[in-house]
Amino acid sequence: MHADITFRQAVPADSAELLKLIQWAMQVYAAKSGITTPLDAFSETVSDLEQHIARDHVIVAEHKHTLIGTVRLVRLSLDRAYFTRFAVHPHLQQTGVGRLLYQAAEAWLLGQGFRTVELHTALTNETLVTFYQSRGFVLVETDTSRGYPRGLFRKAL
Repeated sequence: MHADITFRQAVPADSAELLKLIQWAMQVYAAKSGITTPLDAFSETVSDLEQHIARDHVIVAEHKHTLIGTVRLVRLSLDRAYFTRFAVHPHLQQTGVGRLLYQAAEAWLLGQGFRTVELHTALTNETLVTFYQSRGFVLVETDTSRGYPRGLFRKAL
């Protein structure tokens, strides 16, 4: 299957399918992380996603014309980006799709001259914390302002 996965920049026509994918994956993320407070992803609309596609760099992973993963890369400064809305179809998690999607995102960041990337994740989700740390991310800050223990991770590219 991995040979059949393509990565591309999202287009506005992807927005509705992308919204469903993100919200489904975030439901699973919340459950695995023990998060009971509403996540920002659940208040996004198709229109919001269209705006993000126009403004940010949104990568999609596609298999047989179906979106199976995505990540949004937001420019914070000239050389610093924020990695967010990282989502893999729940039935394909732990299959390597996320690893490939992360590699595509990092390659794009490097190609654009970014030197640092940051992200937040729930500290209670050991699988994701380990995933990010194994790729060189370091925990730089923690907070509970959203109702759960959340970490800011940073990586020098």
